[in-house]
Amino acid sequence: MDEVPDSPPDPGATPPSDKAVRRFLVAAGRSVAASGAFLGRQARDLYNSLDPDVTRHLAQVPLLTVTLLSARDDPIEPGVSDGHPPLVFVHGLGGSRGDFVPMSWYLWLAGRRRTYRIRFAADQSVDEMAKALARFVRKVRKVTGQSQVDIVAHSLGGVVARVAVTRNRLGTAVRTLVTLGSPHRGTWSARFASTTKTRDLRPDSPGVLAINARPWPRHIRVVNVWSRNDLVILPHESAWTDGAQVIDASPFTHYSYLLDPAGWELVKNALADS
Repeated sequence: MDEVPDSPPDPGATPPSDKAVRRFLVAAGRSVAASGAFLGRQARDLYNSLDPDVTRHLAQVPLLTVTLLSARDDPIEPGVSDGHPPLVFVHGLGGSRGDFVPMSWYLWLAGRRRTYRIRFAADQSVDEMAKALARFVRKVRKVTGQSQVDIVAHSLGGVVARVAVTRNRLGTAVRTLVTLGSPHRGTWSARFASTTKTRDLRPDSPGVLAINARPWPRHIRVVNVWSRNDLVILPHESAWTDGAQVIDASPFTHYSYLLDPAGWELVKNALADS
């Protein structure tokens, strides 16, 4: 059966008027604006329903991305003696050596002129990070001619430093260790991911139990800084270790230690007490 061709347009049909087109565009614009306003109200209500500590954590994350600009390695130079042990900074999970740029500048102005920031590879395990830190510290000691260093570690970096001290014979090389929001006894927030590192950071993991089974060398002064507003370290007392000086930095978030000048001042004072 032959197909019936489409009817040609009626030459007598009246095209839409300019007014009709304008009415259509106005109606469409109003619909889009109403949809946008609705979505905006939904987003606002969702934001307002979040715990204030959640929004504070989220607001600080973009600021940390700026520190990635200084994530590249720098050569270890001897520097000029400032009357203090060399200072080594250890970043945490997902961080970079650039995390400590603001704090290192602040401490440089306060007289700590020899600071060194390690960078870990993303695929390293906690044990591999600890071995890398032990090698890094030994190189700093060799280059500077100093027998001991001070360490400031954030988050997972504090656990790495503990493993380096207790398993990698770094104990005699460390004078003071300051940990900032470190999950020494694990953290339940590690349940939100399932990688080798995060599984090792759960409070009931064999890794956490093994770390806490090894006592600290008594000659190392340990300072644990924590905050009840830190939503990454749960429970909060996981940031404490036996025999350490414990400092409450509430209402810091997990990132305030790195970004807030009050955190830099806190670290400066903790090191000055050594």
